[in-house]
Amino acid sequence: MVKYIVVIALLICLGACDSFTSEPRFEGDVYSIAALLQAGKSINNEHPLYITKSSSIDNWNPTEMFVENAQVEIVELSTQKSFSLQPVFDQTEMKFKWVDPNANIILPMESYRIEVRIPGYDKLISAQTTVPPMASVLKDYYGHAISGEGYSYSLQDIPELAYSESDNRYPLALNLAEHSGVYNMMAEMFCLENFSTSLEFTSPILGQTNPPQEMEEAYNAAGEGIRRIRFLGRFSADLQADYDDHLIVLKDYRQGFIFYGRYRISLFITDDNYYRYNYMPEGYLHGGVQNALGYFGSASGGTLYTKVIKP
Repeated sequence: MVKYIVVIALLICLGACDSFTSEPRFEGDVYSIAALLQAGKSINNEHPLYITKSSSIDNWNPTEMFVENAQVEIVELSTQKSFSLQPVFDQTEMKFKWVDPNANIILPMESYRIEVRIPGYDKLISAQTTVPPMASVLKDYYGHAISGEGYSYSLQDIPELAYSESDNRYPLALNLAEHSGVYNMMAEMFCLENFSTSLEFTSPILGQTNPPQEMEEAYNAAGEGIRRIRFLGRFSADLQADYDDHLIVLKDYRQGFIFYGRYRISLFITDDNYYRYNYMPEGYLHGGVQNALGYFGSASGGTLYTKVIKP
């Protein structure tokens, strides 16, 4: 158990069926995979596959945890078309990432299977996911069309959003076109500001309006926390007033803005593998992976940007 504590911690950083899909305990080396396929995009440096192996805490070297000598195949199940992934080293993040050099586009509502073969490991690591329908995020649900207010799709053009009326004037919404029904939905609100004691809470915490210096480590920690807030749940896509399409609408979310400042908001529907990985205890056992830990999931959605300000 102690041997793969480090691999589990890494899985949580990289992420962030109803029965176990992986063995609850392993002998020898422990491997994990982590991938979230994005509808309409390829498996690239922004949306890669990670393959890691166990490492003892005493001899932990982060770069040595990444596997770079595997054979990785992705199979599009409806056509049996397959393509290989190749490892690249990201010098900025100091991680080995597996990407598709031919940039095959992941199709919505298509099923994909991954097969990973690692020299010296006699088990085939595999998993399967069905990509959700194509979903697009709306930046102006009510159609205010006010220049410099609300959300944008670009980090280079960030409008302002008054905290006190943010979710009332600008609900978060995913358009699923003709697709109705209940879906797994995840919203992530990530503060883009660097830590500073000059940052200001949107609501005072224990009487404080600014974070103390000792909060810096928690602010910059990987995974969910005061800088990164996630909403996860099952939501219905329904016809909405003034729309001919089916939408998932989130109108009560401003509690996710802990600080004033610039934010990146990601809104997705996901497959069951990634949903279970995120909400179930020991989720790394429920991510759809055979003969390893981790998750092989898929999602559809988009990203918005805004700057949260005082009224």
